[in-house]
Amino acid sequence: MTDTRACYRVDLLGPLHVQRKGHRLEPGPAKQRAILSLLALRLGDSVPVGEVEEAVWGGAVPPSARSLVHTYVARLRQVLEPGHPPRRRVRVIASTVSGYSLRAETVETDVARFRRYVARAEKWIGEGGREEAFDLLGKALDLWRSPTLGELRSLLHDNIEVEALGAAWVATAHSYIGLGLRLGRAAAVLDTATRLARLEPLHEVIQADYLAVLGSSGHRSVALRRYADITERLRTELGVDPGEELRAVHRALVRPPGRPPVPRPAPAVPAARRRPDCGPISGPLHWRAGDIADLAALLTKYRAVTVTGAPGCGKSAVTLRTAHQAAHVFTGGVLTVDTLDLSDRRQLERRLARMLGGNGAEDPVDLLRDQPTLVVLDNAEHLVDACAVVADRLLLAGPNVAVLTSSCQPLGLPYERVQRLHPLPVPQLGEWPSVLSNPAVALLAERAAQARPGFHLDRRDADVAVEICRRLDGLPLALQMAAACLSTDSLDGVLRKLEGPLEGLRPPAAGPGPRHTSLRAMLDRSVARLDVVERCLFHRIALLPGVFDLAAARRFWRPHPSGPTDVGVVLAALVDKSLVMPVGTSGGRYRMLGLLRRLALEVGPGGAATGPAAELPLPFTRPLLPAWAGPD
Repeated sequence: MTDTRACYRVDLLGPLHVQRKGHRLEPGPAKQRAILSLLALRLGDSVPVGEVEEAVWGGAVPPSARSLVHTYVARLRQVLEPGHPPRRRVRVIASTVSGYSLRAETVETDVARFRRYVARAEKWIGEGGREEAFDLLGKALDLWRSPTLGELRSLLHDNIEVEALGAAWVATAHSYIGLGLRLGRAAAVLDTATRLARLEPLHEVIQADYLAVLGSSGHRSVALRRYADITERLRTELGVDPGEELRAVHRALVRPPGRPPVPRPAPAVPAARRRPDCGPISGPLHWRAGDIADLAALLTKYRAVTVTGAPGCGKSAVTLRTAHQAAHVFTGGVLTVDTLDLSDRRQLERRLARMLGGNGAEDPVDLLRDQPTLVVLDNAEHLVDACAVVADRLLLAGPNVAVLTSSCQPLGLPYERVQRLHPLPVPQLGEWPSVLSNPAVALLAERAAQARPGFHLDRRDADVAVEICRRLDGLPLALQMAAACLSTDSLDGVLRKLEGPLEGLRPPAAGPGPRHTSLRAMLDRSVARLDVVERCLFHRIALLPGVFDLAAARRFWRPHPSGPTDVGVVLAALVDKSLVMPVGTSGGRYRMLGLLRRLALEVGPGGAATGPAAELPLPFTRPLLPAWAGPD
């Protein structure tokens, strides 16, 4: 048997390069290159054929697309494994139930290496190791041959993962430049700062850093000319003057010779402006490093950004860590408001007013300063309307204010940008030792070692750990609850608890807040926000098997006493509240997380236990969606 372990390399951070044991391979025409690129972007994950079609053909998917995908995959397998018979060419591109997967144990990608470097750097930053983080970020950026990702963008039409990858370069480059300035290594980051400034010509923070790098590396006259060019462009194209960050660097540049080198603008934030209990930001979140980088990139471009996602997916942790990392940009302070204990808009405004230095009676808008300020509204789903009004007023009154919100549901502002967090990917059973690098398994093992010192996940327990991750849908908060139970229980014991009611998974020492007392309590909080019709549909579609479409939801709906109901509108509301997930990017297909399905089946619309078998109507003797046996 030929050993294919880690002998393939696919590089995406520039023109597509494919190698086998150091020898260059030609993947073929554009469509084959596009499919291989998509599979490499999602290394180790199953990519449904429908999503391959959308990525390769965009909005013009031909009727023969499915057959063409199978043909292109067969040709790619021939390129990658020419020495194997056609039916055995599955060591690199594997068939899955719904599509295909590029096997992580046989293929290495520059994207995966980039993400590992960034995750390690983020961990070092959390531990105070700035030199180590700087070196790792430099290695991560060295992997990029083209920050614009020209070929990848041309191969994959309007692909959100490509856009997120480009944003990750911007965020990583920005962090690298900032560390370089703080460490006195401006010359080392000059090339990166130049590339980033060209890519983001109207981004004032990025341009300010570029000027600081130029000044600190002995190019003061070039920096002054650059400042004049930026000022002219801002006035001509945007009709605005340079902001405080650019002006501060300019003032440092025009100092007489002999003064200290140009510093990066420091966050001169009064201690009283920062809330001491700003959330769980001390520990590393390396399993969410990509999401944090994407969110940080959004925050550099937009003033209203909301993080949404299913209950337990880690919205607060990602939001607070991103705010913590962005603090150097917001010289007016980072104000973190946990809205969990607030019940109306007035309470929110009083708390904000006190955080802005008032006594709580003032309008917080009147207390805003001219300095860039970030307002974080955490756990806002139960107070969406009030948060939307307050955020809108703050953003209209303060041109230097940004609002970052974590909520299961967007605020609904017309200029709001939304980043949706997904559960962590979960591996298949029996994939030892690659399961150890899976984010969900790694998180479970990491937290288990904290709960039970000396815990180590070995091959014997790997399948049990994978099954726990699968039962918990890869939700970080649920995984941390399960890990906490290991202080008094075994992995097999935790798995047995998951076979019973959701209330049974209850950590020995509950975390802060009522939402952390048990798995059931965490989920109940999200469902409690539904109105009566939404709750009814939530419980009905929980009986639908797997992936379903709107037609299936309509067939399964029963008239509600409140009157006629547009099932499509109610289903859209459940998606908006992160209780139902859209499948793919073309729309029309949905699924519900297994834990939410269990919750709906444990407690019916009226609070009593349901009997799903008795509820199934006659139309469900036929499939909900066209049957497909899967790829070859």
